[in-house]
Amino acid sequence: MDACNVVENIYLLAIITVLSILQNVFFALKVEKECTGHNTHAVAIERVSCANRNCTDAYPTFMVVMWCAGVCLNQAPAAFAGLLYLVVRHKYFIGYMDKPLKAPPATCLGSVSCSSWC
Repeated sequence: MDACNVVENIYLLAIITVLSILQNVFFALKVEKECTGHNTHAVAIERVSCANRNCTDAYPTFMVVMWCAGVCLNQAPAAFAGLLYLVVRHKYFIGYMDKPLKAPPATCLGSVSCSSWC
């Protein structure tokens, strides 16, 4: 198996991986901004750090499943599912940051650790 063939089989997965890393950096910057802001409120800090913690807890599982599905089965559907996951995770983070009661109902399924309202 030559190097070009391997790259052809994983380039979509690599793109989604880079996008997910950038998303994690965005989330970390949001947490830092909230914690170091001039108008720091304990509730707002708790919300943003909780949303970040929920996303971080699911991240290793997402990466393993996406890469295994992409390498063992087919990269296109795995990359599409990964992109869909990133969009939903971004929507969850922003929704949870604004107000936990406005977060999508599906958040109760995957992140009950911080969501006392579920």
